[in-house]
Amino acid sequence: MKSKSWFSRLLSAYLPIFYLVIVFLGFVFFMTIGQMANSQMAQSSETYAKHVMQTIESTLENINLIVIREINANEDIERFLYPDSLPGMNEHLLYSRVSEKLRSLQLNFPMIDSIYYYRIADRKVLSTSALLPNEYFGDDIFVRQLTEGDIPYTWTGVRDYRLFAENRISVPVVSLVKRVPLLSTADGFLVVNVSTEALRAMVSKMTTQDISYLTVRDGEDQVILTTGESGGDELSVIRSDYAGWEIRSGLRSAYPYGFINEFYYGWIVVGLFAVLLGTIMIVLFARKYTSPIDGILLRITQYSRAKSQELPELVGDNPRFIESMVDHLIEAANQYSDAHKENLLYRRRQLFAEWVGGERAMDRQTWEREMTELRLETAFRRRYVALLEIHQYAGICEKYNSRDQYLFRFVIESVVQEIGAEAGVDVWSEWLEPERLTVLLQCGEEGDDSDSGIVSLCERIRQWIDENLDYTVSVGIGRGAADWDGVPVSFDEAGKALREKPVDGNATIAYSEVLQRGRGGAVDYLKSVHLIVDGFKRRDRAWEAELVRFLEEVAQRLTVRQDVDHIMTYFLFNLSNAFSELPAASKEIWDEAESQMKNELRQYASVEEIGALFLRHMRAAAEQIEKLRAARNNQEAIRRVKAYIEEHANVPELSLGLLSEQFQMNQSYMSRMFKEAFGENFVDYLAKIRIARSIELLRSTDAPIHKVALEVGYLYTFSFNRVFKKIVGVTPGEYRKQSQSCGTAAAGLSYDSGERGER
Repeated sequence: MKSKSWFSRLLSAYLPIFYLVIVFLGFVFFMTIGQMANSQMAQSSETYAKHVMQTIESTLENINLIVIREINANEDIERFLYPDSLPGMNEHLLYSRVSEKLRSLQLNFPMIDSIYYYRIADRKVLSTSALLPNEYFGDDIFVRQLTEGDIPYTWTGVRDYRLFAENRISVPVVSLVKRVPLLSTADGFLVVNVSTEALRAMVSKMTTQDISYLTVRDGEDQVILTTGESGGDELSVIRSDYAGWEIRSGLRSAYPYGFINEFYYGWIVVGLFAVLLGTIMIVLFARKYTSPIDGILLRITQYSRAKSQELPELVGDNPRFIESMVDHLIEAANQYSDAHKENLLYRRRQLFAEWVGGERAMDRQTWEREMTELRLETAFRRRYVALLEIHQYAGICEKYNSRDQYLFRFVIESVVQEIGAEAGVDVWSEWLEPERLTVLLQCGEEGDDSDSGIVSLCERIRQWIDENLDYTVSVGIGRGAADWDGVPVSFDEAGKALREKPVDGNATIAYSEVLQRGRGGAVDYLKSVHLIVDGFKRRDRAWEAELVRFLEEVAQRLTVRQDVDHIMTYFLFNLSNAFSELPAASKEIWDEAESQMKNELRQYASVEEIGALFLRHMRAAAEQIEKLRAARNNQEAIRRVKAYIEEHANVPELSLGLLSEQFQMNQSYMSRMFKEAFGENFVDYLAKIRIARSIELLRSTDAPIHKVALEVGYLYTFSFNRVFKKIVGVTPGEYRKQSQSCGTAAAGLSYDSGERGER
């Protein structure tokens, strides 16, 4: 079967593409025409919308000017506000004159639906038809908003208005509010209401509703008026700088564009001519550029047939030849890519990571062979691994772009190489982690291979970075390895030493020094944490002093950052648990403060800094929660309930039901109010008060257990024992023995009712 020539192949490939392009161009052409039409229509619609907006603004501005003129010129308006200023004046006559003036304004501007005058002193409203007290006025809610200071600068959005409160039918209006007097503290307001129906009627006279539609919306996107049915193409949006309203106009969906069809047949002829011309040009160019290719392929085919014994797969099959050539190029590209991946730098970094990390099991021969292939020296007396960790790396990444980050990594590596070379130490460094540079320090005959010499070298590096760059580092150093297989151990020790960095995070730490001095560890701060958390939860202001004392103790006794992180994380965990049962609004405030405190914990520089940040966030949260609770208007009741409980805690019959009867409250409401105020239920609160008093009796008297139980309000000794052990952790008898032998309460926390903050 005779194969197709390249001329035929190219024609069969190019012509369909050409025809598709022509179709696409035709489509683009018609879309362009349509867009031009849309543009003209949008421009016309915008002009029309601007005209409507100017008409509306002109009408509203005229009303505004007339109202301002009347307020300044009409003395009766001021007399209405201050009737006591003119003794003996006939108030009824004054009201009549003001009302008549309001009616004349309404008659001069038919668009005004209603107008009234409000006097703040006695909360009376004077309209065109009546003088009403505020409670009988239908627009009372709007008036209250005005007296509270919420006075609109210009016209309001659409709202409902009715004169009398008992009226069920309201009128949608937009309102103009003017304080009286104009330029001083308002003693009254003049409110002008313009009917939206009157606006719609005015706009309807300027529009063709069977073709277009127009919608006016206020600043809150509520519809003030609309003409025609929307839902078609929106062509323009105009916003009023004066009223803050928005006009949207466009064409109704029932009227599509039709004028493009007038050009249809003419453009078809032009399109066919373009297709014919393009076809001729493709044939000519295809013939011109494929003739050499056909000639070359013919000569290759003839050669392949002559060499049929050597190249049997190519004889008489041109596509197979091209396919073979492509396969050859792909194979060559893959080989080049593999060789590129195995270049010297890549292999060195790979070997370094596997060597120091102990990720690859290698015997000495394998290791020496790999080093020799990479042209690396193997004869060193001692090797140390050091880790340089950049402080507050997340903040540096936010401050510097990727290019700058690459630059400062390069600077650090260069400094390490230069200082190591000055000390006669061979340096091999790689960034195995974004914030950590792993450095292999290899000491030969000339270098100082002692622990102190390596520590001094690393300290020089750290000080140079601290003095010359915008960031600081800590350096952890492992112990020296005499042979190649000790490097992974030194790497692990360097990581452990780095975890012993001080709170300020800027030091050089050798693992050998860590072993000598040992770890002081984090002391048991359980009691201090619980006292702070409990005081903060109960709103006892003593928690601030306790937190300051606690932070001072942490700063004095903990020098390792890891220990400080653990104790502050534990502190934050207990605070979160304490707020888990609070109402949703209070918990939301605490959740925001907790999120901020967690962020601060990731990047603090000292105990003093994190302490100040924690104290600031906790104070802010406490103030917000206090304001939230104060708004509930039950503080006085809570104080009386607390005082009653403190006074009658030893009464066995004391219960939530008794409190409800005593203070004449619903029991479920009392329970909810108590839980919101104290953060715990009534039973737990009363139990802590009774147990706190029993602790004092157990420590200061020799009374039997059952008498102590009766004294604090428990009729049954077993109930007292159970509650005491639940709160203190030991039975009353065991607690008395411990307090007598140690002189202190060794097993429990003191819940002195006198220290409880008020909820």
